[in-house]
Amino acid sequence: MFKVLSLSATVTVLVSAHGRWKCPAPRDALDENGNHIKFDNTGNKYAACGPQSANWGFGEVTTLSPGWTTFTWEESITHTGSPFRIAILDETETARVVLLDHIPHNEKSAPNYNIEASYVPYKISVNIPDVQCDKCSLQLLYVMTDKTVKCGTPVCYYNPDDAACKGSTDPNAATCAGAPNSQVCVAEGECFSNYHSCADVKITGTQPLSSFPLDLQPADWPYKSLKMQYYGAEVGEWSNGWLSGIPSNYTTEYDSLKC
Repeated sequence: MFKVLSLSATVTVLVSAHGRWKCPAPRDALDENGNHIKFDNTGNKYAACGPQSANWGFGEVTTLSPGWTTFTWEESITHTGSPFRIAILDETETARVVLLDHIPHNEKSAPNYNIEASYVPYKISVNIPDVQCDKCSLQLLYVMTDKTVKCGTPVCYYNPDDAACKGSTDPNAATCAGAPNSQVCVAEGECFSNYHSCADVKITGTQPLSSFPLDLQPADWPYKSLKMQYYGAEVGEWSNGWLSGIPSNYTTEYDSLKC
């Protein structure tokens, strides 16, 4: 079901991982001219929602109803042991509700970034809470823990306000391999390279988003005991796009969302 990879520095994967929402559609599925983006929107490192951050409604807006819903995202370049998180962002693009955290990586994923049809799908079903929100976003976070592990940090802290930095607070220290830039980090031990994809949503529940706790992961989510915002090398077994060995409610395909 889930295991932590050996935290050896001998990992040899050097490419950057990329991922994006598939269903619901990501905010930046199309460019400013209305053309389909094949690859670039799988690598949004900066801000909560990439280049179109603070631009809610730039693309398609999906209406979600409370209850179980199946989501799909896809990976265009694989990254060893790098986990995912699904959260609801408010109008300021701040994470207010974490629906599922520590979703483990599929180590059998082997897409070719030049061939969009080869991108590897991930599916999981989530229980949408009874939220009323006319301007929310569903964020997919993809934490590049293989980079932090190789740079000597077996478990890193995801700081949404400092999600792209060199991997050190020391301006004279070497920049970690795979870091997105050479800017110093706010604190040591941060997850210094992360990918973000946002889908703009309206949720038709009855309760304000502010009435829900940050951690809304169901009690039977197998990774609920892992500390939120702290990530290591995390892998799981996947089959036909679904995570194996978890309760069936997460692997049942619901037809509440049409894409």
